[in-house]
Order: sequence, then structure tokens, then C-alpha cells
Amino acid sequence: MTNLSSSKVLGLAVGCVALVVGALSASTKDFHGNGGTAFHANAGTTFILAPASAPGGPRSHAIEGVVLVSSLGDCTFHATANLVETDHPGYYLITDGLFLFTTADGTSTLTATAAGTLTVNPSNGYMADIKYDVTFTGGTGSQEGAHGSGKLHGFVEFTDCDLVQPGGDSNCEGIVPAGANTGKACWLLDGNLDH
Repeated sequence: MTNLSSSKVLGLAVGCVALVVGALSASTKDFHGNGGTAFHANAGTTFILAPASAPGGPRSHAIEGVVLVSSLGDCTFHATANLVETDHPGYYLITDGLFLFTTADGTSTLTATAAGTLTVNPSNGYMADIKYDVTFTGGTGSQEGAHGSGKLHGFVEFTDCDLVQPGGDSNCEGIVPAGANTGKACWLLDGNLDH
């Protein structure tokens, strides 16, 4: 596995700090201005992007990580989604997103659906910006009956394989399926949540 240079690690850390500061300075008013409780979350996640099952087909990816949620505290995060190529190089659709937040003590969960875009950085094919529209769909424990919506934005870095090189590279052999990509992300989610 390739070790990240200290400048890459520092760059990602500074970016995550900027996202956290932005979240902490955000207004506590409802995201949409129409009632409900403000929802703020900042996260660090990793992912494995599977190869397409057919040429040009969607690529599924599994996402795992940790999230600090304003109303729930520390949470674990699990999600799945599909990455779909478009006619515009470096621009992808993200479809069929399913999110699951679980509180640190495991007593409550919050679910959501999501869809959005991934735009590869033209200066560095290993980095990309992500944007999602998120719809909260329910939960368990303290989040039973939860509903609302939000906007997620952040960035990703492909750590072992390159999205712009189908099939990945030799660093991925034996770690993930042939043709898969791995990476990490830092993101914020702001919205409103009702019960």
C-alpha cells in the first residue's frame, strides 16, 4: 500500500478543519426556513468503489466512517450508492444513495436517501468534489419517525487507485477487487430534521 506524503495528509487535515469550522459557525436556524430543527453533521469516511459489472455501467460503492451530528453526538456511518458516468469527462452522477447513522451507544439510528454529483478536480485526478441532496426517511430509538432534508458537500481523495485510470493500479492488488478504487472523504451535511 502506498504511504501518503506528509503534505497530502496535512492538506486533507486542513481541508477537514475548514469544513468543521464552517459547520460550527453555521446558523442554528432551520435549513429551509420552514420549521423543524437544524441538523448539522461533519464526517470523515472511507470507501471502496467497485468496478462496473458492464462497460459504462454504474459502479457501486460502500462507504464507512464516523460522523459528529449536532443532535446525536458521535455516530458511525454506513452508506451505499452508485457512481454513473456522464458524457462530460470528470463529471459523474451519484444515484441510489442509502445512508445509515448509528449513535455511539447503538440505541438510535437515522436513515436517509441521497443523490448527487462527483466532479473530478481538473488539476489533480485523485481528488474530486461531492454534492448530495439528502432526504431523511426515518430511524429507530430517538429518531423514530424522523424526516427532513439537507445538502451534503465535501471532497474525496482516491488513495490507492485512480478513478481516471480504469482498472486501478498495482497498489490495489490483493486489497480490493480487480478494477476497484479506494479513497477517503471529508464532508458536511446541513439540513432540517423533524420527528
